[in-house]
Amino acid sequence: MAASYESLFGGILAEVEGEMRAARQEQREVAPLMWQMIDHHFGWNAEDAAQRARIAGKRVRPVLMALVAQAIAGSYRHVLPAAAALEFLHNFTLIHDDVMDRSLERRHRPTVWSIWGSDQAINAGDGLYALANLTLTRLLRLDVPPARIVRAAAVLSQACLWTAEGQVLDMTFPQREDVTVAEYLTMITHKTATLIEAAAQMGALLSTDDEAVVQAYGQFARALGIAFQVRDDYLGIWGDEAITGKSATGDIREKKKSYPVLFAWERAGDSDRETLRRIYAQPTLSDQDVQQVVRILERTGAPAETERVADDYYQAALRHLDATGSANAAQTQLRQLASFLVRRAY
Repeated sequence: MAASYESLFGGILAEVEGEMRAARQEQREVAPLMWQMIDHHFGWNAEDAAQRARIAGKRVRPVLMALVAQAIAGSYRHVLPAAAALEFLHNFTLIHDDVMDRSLERRHRPTVWSIWGSDQAINAGDGLYALANLTLTRLLRLDVPPARIVRAAAVLSQACLWTAEGQVLDMTFPQREDVTVAEYLTMITHKTATLIEAAAQMGALLSTDDEAVVQAYGQFARALGIAFQVRDDYLGIWGDEAITGKSATGDIREKKKSYPVLFAWERAGDSDRETLRRIYAQPTLSDQDVQQVVRILERTGAPAETERVADDYYQAALRHLDATGSANAAQTQLRQLASFLVRRAY
């Protein structure tokens, strides 16, 4: 992508931020501690503007929703409450994920649970879930037809359910030796791709009654979400630390059963498979263990296969995007966003 993410989508990001803050301000009666935790998570209490932007992240899902709406209707302002709602929902899952993963840091600052404890972090996540549903009702003020709002609410709730199902599957994998690549793809479809798919579907159904168009944008985003996660799996092992900002091979040290590991497990010979079994059975992995796993992955061709699978889903996503029939500047930006997500180095 020639232009930077911020230069391409900065306008959308600013308007989504404004909508999120407006929705948050309407709930001032809530206990101050709730907002203290939520403001910390979003970086709204940070003094430096650059730091606030870094903590906020890319907000890919709201940007995707806005671009789909603009590609169909020529504007995205009628979906801003839905975009803010989806971002609240996504962050509810992140706060809960941090509790379950015992993650100490997210977006360059301490996680909510690491400061206020697991119980209060769960409360903060639950609060964001409720705020997401309240924010969606702000669509009524923009004269969006109630039937479309009901459909958007159904998509949002279904996405939340599927995301929870994906997390349930993900948490069973570490205790199992028989996880297959097919099962893994099902898990990431639910846990990662679902909210990306929901973003595109909501942007479309709030902008048109053409079911074929709504489905095509949804299929585009689902394939894109899978490609995004598989690419993330590649970077988690072979990414450049100086670019990703994360430890290379960190996913192996944490014993994540990501796509490259599961592919290697299926393709490895008996000796290498037994080595993987022995290493992953240990409570912690040494540097030598990590390097041994990397060598096995490379012997099975896991790096190239992981890149191939990510590209296959990316190409499928572009075919679905073309099937929408739209041809305008927003559609071009959707292709640029897709390229950023799958071809990124961080």
